[in-house]
Parts: sequence; C-alpha cells; structure tokens
Amino acid sequence: MGLNTTHNAFHGSYGGFNRMRQDIAKVWGGSYPPHRDDNLDDKFVYFPEKIDEQSGMAIFMRHSDCDGEISPQDCKKVADELAKLLPKLEQYIDDTPYSTHAKVSQFIEGCRLAYKLKEPLEFG
Repeated sequence: MGLNTTHNAFHGSYGGFNRMRQDIAKVWGGSYPPHRDDNLDDKFVYFPEKIDEQSGMAIFMRHSDCDGEISPQDCKKVADELAKLLPKLEQYIDDTPYSTHAKVSQFIEGCRLAYKLKEPLEFG
C-alpha cells in the first residue's frame, strides 16, 4: 500500500512523498513538516515568508498526502513553481528513479498532463 496519483505524477510510499516535500521545502527555505510559530497565534508555518495562499507552493505543501485532488488550473501553478526549484534539487540526483529530483520531475510532468487534459490530479 502506498500513495498513487493519476497522470503518473507519483507512485510510492507516503514516507517517500513526505521526504520529497521535505527536500523541496529545504531548497525553498521553508519547513516540512511545518513548525509552530508562537508569534502567529500558534499557527503552523511551512513557508520562508508570507505567500499567497493560492500559489502553487501553498497548494502543494498543504495538500493531503492520501486523498483529494488538485484542479487542472492548480496543477499548472504547482508544476510551474516546482519547475523553478528543480535546478536547486540537482543535489538530490542519484542513479535511481527514487531520487528527489526524479520524483519532482515526474510530479511536474503529471501535473502538466492533468492540466493539458483538463482533468484533476487525484490522490488515492
């Protein structure tokens, strides 16, 4: 059992998906899992700075890792913003298809396919 998405965006363990988000957060300057910020009324913080809650990174980092869907329009936002981070993720390239760089590339392609087909990216 693990996480499988439509459009071949991600297939693997929940832990693998969360490690991917940790690596993305690290190169982005954020935090995953989020940390508690007592200065923000005990809210959990993922982001290095205040960002638009409708941004691709907010959508991606706050999305459930086990169910739900990302709309085609949001898939485009997520893909575009993850693609900007891909060069910083080159430090996570190795000779396996399980490297963070490979998994993020696959996720970007899945999001772009969902957008092109005007279909939501489904998690299950």
